[in-house]
Amino acid sequence: MSSASNRATESPSDDQVIEVSKDFFFEGMTLPANIYIKMNPNNYLLIGKKGDKAAFSNLHAFKKDEFGVYVNKLEYAVLIQQVTLITSKVLEQKTIPDSVKVRFLTSLTDDAMSSLKTSGFSSVAKIQKVSQLVTQMSQQVNAFNDILDILKSLPNDDAKHVMTTCMIAMLLCEEMNVNLPQAQEKVAMGALLHDVGLKFVPKEILEKPKHLLTPDEVQIYEQHPLKSVEMLRDIKDVPQDVLFIVAEHHENAQGTGFPKKLRDIKISPLGKIVGLADLFSELLFNQKPEGKSFTPDEAVTYIDDILGQPFNKQTFLALKNIINKKHLADKS
Repeated sequence: MSSASNRATESPSDDQVIEVSKDFFFEGMTLPANIYIKMNPNNYLLIGKKGDKAAFSNLHAFKKDEFGVYVNKLEYAVLIQQVTLITSKVLEQKTIPDSVKVRFLTSLTDDAMSSLKTSGFSSVAKIQKVSQLVTQMSQQVNAFNDILDILKSLPNDDAKHVMTTCMIAMLLCEEMNVNLPQAQEKVAMGALLHDVGLKFVPKEILEKPKHLLTPDEVQIYEQHPLKSVEMLRDIKDVPQDVLFIVAEHHENAQGTGFPKKLRDIKISPLGKIVGLADLFSELLFNQKPEGKSFTPDEAVTYIDDILGQPFNKQTFLALKNIINKKHLADKS
């Protein structure tokens, strides 16, 4: 921890820092970045130096809700990587209480929430509400520990993708008035688990541009939803509706999806929501070097004009409504 003399007020500009969850930090951890508390616009107090041991328990301001914690945007990715690494180690310990695991899940949702806020997809208030709802539901799911065991085995980019998919799917639920807690819980579980079957797809296939895949490689890739279901059947307390979501998240209303080429009427209602959320998340946050990341408007245009809008009409309309409401709110 830095000494009192090192906690002098520093003034990075507001656009150089990003707010992070206080749950990212615990006493004694080695800080991967400089940690600041915001005093006034463009005026920050350095409370922890990179490389020091965290000792925030005695800092009165750190405990107060009105004081946010910030890091430099350039160091944000390093912080997330360390939190993810610590989370994986913690979750491997079966004796760790669920309350601690939920705390770490809350921290990880912040990364997805920050990405969605930056993308401009929806209002910050709604994204925060969804983030809190996902964490609350995780405390009520009997299979929560098994789900966490699966999530911690995913690479960082894949874990971020399933979390953003989950949040987008929950926002679609709200827009479509899918308000029953049981239905929302199934959507969240299905979104978090939808890509677990990718672990059975060779890395060279996953990293290859899809238009360059051979017919045999395409067949292997398109089996991953069924592989996911086979894997999840061994976990008790995973509802049948969640298995349908996982199996059908690449199907579409036109019947041109995979693995079974189901048409709209045959796809489960909750599967339609997660399927659109999955592709939309992929378009917003494309991680492949050759891929392009879209703005929300560009993603909708791409789905509409390039793909020919192959999704359920009501679900796609809900997606457009969310974006339009964000634009109206920004104008007002």
